[in-house]
Amino acid sequence: MELYMLLTKARIHFDKAKIVNHVINNIENNSKNISSDDIFVAIKGEDIDGHEFIPEAIENHAKTIIYEDKYYNYQNFNNVNMIKVHDSKKVLAILINYFYNEPSKKINLVGVTGTNGKTTITSLIQQMYKLMDIKSSLIGTTGINLAGIDIVSDNTTPSTIVIGKVINDSINLGIKNLIMEVSSHAIKQQRVSQLDFNTVIFTNFTHDHLDYHKTFDDYFYSKGLLFASLGNYLNEKKVLLNGDDKYYKRFLRLTNVEHYTYGLDIENDFQARNIICDVDKIVFDFYSFNEFIGTVNTNNIFGFFNIYNLLAITTYFYINNYKMDLVFSCLSKLNGVVGRMEKVENEHGLNIFIDYAHTPDSVYRVLNEIKMISKKNIICIIGCGGDRDALKRPIIGKIATNLAGYVIFTSDNPRWEDAFQIISDIVRGACNNNYITIENRSLAIKYAVDISTNSDIVVILGKGHENYQTIKNEKKYFSDYEEVMNCIDLRYKSK
Repeated sequence: MELYMLLTKARIHFDKAKIVNHVINNIENNSKNISSDDIFVAIKGEDIDGHEFIPEAIENHAKTIIYEDKYYNYQNFNNVNMIKVHDSKKVLAILINYFYNEPSKKINLVGVTGTNGKTTITSLIQQMYKLMDIKSSLIGTTGINLAGIDIVSDNTTPSTIVIGKVINDSINLGIKNLIMEVSSHAIKQQRVSQLDFNTVIFTNFTHDHLDYHKTFDDYFYSKGLLFASLGNYLNEKKVLLNGDDKYYKRFLRLTNVEHYTYGLDIENDFQARNIICDVDKIVFDFYSFNEFIGTVNTNNIFGFFNIYNLLAITTYFYINNYKMDLVFSCLSKLNGVVGRMEKVENEHGLNIFIDYAHTPDSVYRVLNEIKMISKKNIICIIGCGGDRDALKRPIIGKIATNLAGYVIFTSDNPRWEDAFQIISDIVRGACNNNYITIENRSLAIKYAVDISTNSDIVVILGKGHENYQTIKNEKKYFSDYEEVMNCIDLRYKSK
């Protein structure tokens, strides 16, 4: 595509007398990735200002620079197009959209947003498509998957550039469905502003990410933008909301498209009734507007909260007119999601689970729901991430010591903070003297494995699927799952 055509499609004003047309090789916001005839979009980030890398981008042969800092109005760069805009984040999303010829309009794009449950729902929907022999792509916390091809991603919702490329690649591979986790960061940073979602699923809304959003209202506003972007009138798009969440009506008021609620309460459009939830199965009857549709029966998914996840998935396929006999059959074959109440299988009868829960709400839900379905003693290992919302630390300390029989407070990803200080912040909220602190996460896991019996349930919270631990600027390999397996081997080999 040529520059003039892209700028015209994107409705960006430019002066042909000053701007030289050229064939666009690529669009980048990282100066190190620039090559000949690329467009470099300078973005002011939270920590780094992309404008500072304009000289490097030009040195790497960028042909056009998009910027918003007026300082660069007065800079002269030879043989380079300089185009000023009001908001370069917004413009980047627009440029990528038209560079790939509006790819999200050519695919069934499903967005899942909310504080908890995004990864499980998106992963299970992709599993369902695979079981139905339908190709799909996935963008989320555990990475990017194009019909079975895995691509590593650092963010829940990756950059605008990566999203555009993944959607375009999916279309080129003949993939017609893409499921995406949509984080509040991505919404606020305009990474999804030009995406044409067909269905949006809302899971829940609780305390999280206040290190970034600063206020609860800003967090809500960011999430709400996704719903408002679906249109001001009834169209073909659909919103599916957890009607048991106290904030669902606030989100509902922000959209005018077709909408439904799901949950356990009788007032919901879609309900789970006659629920059986145990450590090895979930069964419930699925109702649509009080009409029995069928029974959901799974044997490899654990946790009461997964009733909501399974209900959301079942409802998604129902409202999008899939054959429900096939849907119920595929639901029965689902496997749990890595790092989401993932059981560490072993031959010694130890009950050890790994979960990503790291917010007050998710920690409460995991521990409370284990208590609901099991009389076993809970041993909980948990920490909190550094350089993140410190207000939640004592809250998590209180929840863990209140609901678990025994708690081991340890490090998570301390980043640039002192791990002992983070643990001290958590301990301030402890409401019972049923805990110890072991700063080294590996030793904390070993201690839990060594003291656990068949009468216990060990839950290791906070990191889930992550296979690293971030300490200062170093990202060290670390897997909770592998640590548990090694500790089990050591315990029983020593005997």
